Amino acid sequence: MAEQRPDPMVTGLPSEPGPIPDGASDPDGSSAPAPRLEDAWQAVEDAIANSQAAARADFVARAEAIPAPDTDPADTDAAAATVNAPAAVPQPAARPHIASPIDSPAAALAHRGQATAAPSPVRVGIGLSFRAVLTGTLMIAAVAPIAVVGGVVMLAELYSDAAVMGTLLIAAIVGAAFFGLLAAAVAGSTLTTPLRRITVAVERVAAGEASPPIHVSGDDELARLAESHNRIAAEAARRNRELAALLVAVAGYNPADGLDPLAVRAETDACGIFGLIDCLILPQDPDEAPPEEAVPGLPLPVRAAVKAGGETLGLLSGHLPATRAWERADQDLLDLFASEVGVALRNAQLFGQIERQNARLVELDAAKDEFLRGVSHNLQTPLTSIRAYVDQLRSSSPEAAADRRLQIVAEQSDRLTRLVRQLLTMTRLEAGVLRPEAEVMAIGQRVRKTWEALNATGVVFQMHDASRGWLAVGDPDQVDQVLWALLDNAVKYGGRDGKVEVEILPDEARGLLDVTIVDHGPGVSETDRDRLFSRFTRGETHTSGDGTGLGLYVSRQLLLTMGGELRLEPAQRGLGAAFTASLPGEPPGDEG
Repeated sequence: MAEQRPDPMVTGLPSEPGPIPDGASDPDGSSAPAPRLEDAWQAVEDAIANSQAAARADFVARAEAIPAPDTDPADTDAAAATVNAPAAVPQPAARPHIASPIDSPAAALAHRGQATAAPSPVRVGIGLSFRAVLTGTLMIAAVAPIAVVGGVVMLAELYSDAAVMGTLLIAAIVGAAFFGLLAAAVAGSTLTTPLRRITVAVERVAAGEASPPIHVSGDDELARLAESHNRIAAEAARRNRELAALLVAVAGYNPADGLDPLAVRAETDACGIFGLIDCLILPQDPDEAPPEEAVPGLPLPVRAAVKAGGETLGLLSGHLPATRAWERADQDLLDLFASEVGVALRNAQLFGQIERQNARLVELDAAKDEFLRGVSHNLQTPLTSIRAYVDQLRSSSPEAAADRRLQIVAEQSDRLTRLVRQLLTMTRLEAGVLRPEAEVMAIGQRVRKTWEALNATGVVFQMHDASRGWLAVGDPDQVDQVLWALLDNAVKYGGRDGKVEVEILPDEARGLLDVTIVDHGPGVSETDRDRLFSRFTRGETHTSGDGTGLGLYVSRQLLLTMGGELRLEPAQRGLGAAFTASLPGEPPGDEG
């Protein structure tokens, strides 16, 4: 009876038996049967199925970990069906669906509401690195053809030895996988090198540093990426140069140059910085000047409002070459320049106003000095006559000498004479025509005579003369005027029932003779100390309406012309105000 053979279409075995492999015995023998080719092929299919299951599980885990926004349920079901569907031949995994921020209507409305906000980041790719995708693609490309051809050969039984064919097929698949890994490494290194260069260059541009151009051969996406970087780097470098030139130009604007010259200089600077063909700064409101229409092939019009703070001063208008690109960043830079020019023009306006006001004040001050000089000269003669006639009347009889009315007239005429003398001295000091006549004198005697002339009854006077033979050098009339002003000031501010102390000490180190006059009044407040020696200034603690505020100012100026000084000593508790008048001194035995 003929032996029944299995159907080759079912078992995949050849219809005729082949030679028995080495190490295998006859089917009737006791040795173990040789490994069958269908068993090896089944093992390969099981390994592929296991790898597909592991890939699907990994893909599902990655998809669940992605925080995607609202996703269409239909897309989710389709993705699940795609994952769960079995595949007879290994295929590249499909890209997961990543929802865009504006995929759903609600997200679209939110996107429209945030049109002015910063754009949201966009996820690109399937969540795998570039090297991983490249390696997987090349491995599949290398292994898939061999696996397909081997499967066809096995199914068609185009082989003579099943064991050898299975071994060769497995070896070919492993070799193709190794070749794919090697090709992926070489291709990855070749492709990522320019990408790394572009990344470094972009980081330098982002940090504000200069970046050299990058040249990539070809006309693909990588070459276009490098070209885009080169264009961005060139634009950034150009704007950096424009900004540096802008800062240099603005720093050189001087308000003293005047309004019109400053505007002309700003127009020239705008042409040099931004490459304008022409530029004008017009004193008109930008809203009232219609913008010029841009015509292709003709110079491109640009404009910016010239502002100072919140006030619009004018319009900066110009034209660019027709081939020049003008982007938003360029307009922002022009607006910045126009704002700085506006501040400079406003400063020039204010500076001009202040200059005119100062010139007017100088004219008024000169007129005032001339008036005071004339009044002082014109009042001296009548005051001298009044004083002479009063003295003549008081000496005519004992009754007239005791007449209180004549005494008041004499005191007031003396007071007015001193006032006129102060005014005349001030005008002569400021005119620079007062020249002291230096003489050597004993300062203690002049202090005592001045005090007696004050006739300050009821005020205790004490003088401590420790000059030890030192003599003062100065103009006698001017020294008397200084001593009178200081002693009269001490009596006024120290009180009629107060006490005035005078101390005379030599300053041997500086060669000066110091006269310190101290009252026991309330002293000088901190607010008055800095302005006490100014013209027409009186202390806040004055006790009467007498005085013009010229005494200390004139006294200090007189001492300065004689080579001395006048200073206010630091406040001390219980001593009131202390003024020290310093004059050039001569030590004893110096005949000078």
